[in-house]
Order: sequence, then C-alpha cells, then structure tokens
Amino acid sequence: METVKYRGINIEIEQDQDAQSPQEWSDDERILVYNHRDFYVKKKGFDPDEIFEEVWHGNKFYKGYFAFGVDAYIHSGVVLAIKDTRKALDFPDRRWDVSFKGFALIRKEKGTWDRTKAFEIAEGLVDIWNQYLSGDVYGYNIEQFNDSYWGYYGYDTCLEEAKLIVDYHLEQNRKKRIVTLKQLIKSKVPLEYRQKQLLTLSLTNN
Repeated sequence: METVKYRGINIEIEQDQDAQSPQEWSDDERILVYNHRDFYVKKKGFDPDEIFEEVWHGNKFYKGYFAFGVDAYIHSGVVLAIKDTRKALDFPDRRWDVSFKGFALIRKEKGTWDRTKAFEIAEGLVDIWNQYLSGDVYGYNIEQFNDSYWGYYGYDTCLEEAKLIVDYHLEQNRKKRIVTLKQLIKSKVPLEYRQKQLLTLSLTNN
C-alpha cells in the first residue's frame, strides 16, 4: 500500500487482490479466447481451434468478427501480444516459451468497419489483459471522506480518479462553508463564534 498526500488529504493506493477478469465483463464486441494448459480463456460459441481453421484457409472474419492471432509468452506468468507485431517478435526464447493458441476478436460494425481500426481495438484489449495478468489493477481509500473504490486498471488511472474524488469532496465542503457563513452573518452571530463554528464544520468534514 502507498499513501499519497494531495491537497492535505491522504490517499491510500493498494493493489486490487480480487480484481475482476476482463472475461467477466460480458463484452460481445471485444473477445479474447485462448487454449493453453497454462492459460485458458473460453467464450461460448468461440472455439480457438475452429477460428484457427478459418484463418488458416485465408478468412479474415469469424462469425462477423475480425480475427487477430495472439501469442502468449508463458514463463513465470503470462504476457500477451498480437501475433507478428513488434511486441510479439521481441518475446524472449520464442522456441519454448511462446505459444500461438488464441485470438482477439473484434466485431465488425460501425466504427470498426476497417481492419486497421479493429486492430487498434484488439491491441487495446490485449493491453487490458496484460494489466490484469500482471496485477496492474488498483483501488483507493480516502479515510477522511470514507470513500473507496476498486478495479482501476493502471496505477496512474487509479490515482487520478482518487484526486478527482478529493477535489469533489473539498469543493462540496467549500460550498457548505459558504452557505453556513451566510447563515451566520444573516443571524448576526459574532465573528469569533462564526470562526469557531466554521472550524468545527471543517474538522467534521475532514
């Protein structure tokens, strides 16, 4: 766990030990399937072996999806890459630890009519999987505001979201102080008592 101080507020960032697999998101537009004894991802109706047969015979589509082969470097963990891309070709010792047993499937529809756009989305899908597989998923806890949330892919993403939450709470507190001050002035409360009440409000909100 790491504590980051932002605008006087402590933000605790911690790795999400119970992160949800991308496979559980029920996304039928972007699909990853893989069939290896050490890395198995299934999707009903999408058999990697059947997809391979389609691609082997020169078909670029499978059931209306662009099909991109995926390599997996499996060695004390799993790292994925779209087949034949620079990242895949840079995998160490391709003879033994790299397998081609899966596909990234991107549905052909508005916004992904062409293969270039579909390829970009496929790479994004693989990047998300790599974050999940490497444990690059986090959550934040802001004790002062009793606010926490988990499942952010990427440390920086989690921290930036937490900062926005701090900004939100501090802005809400500022508005409460203004409303309270106006009420105190309208009620002609003496200055010293106004300051004490505003300080109490500030301490309570923090």
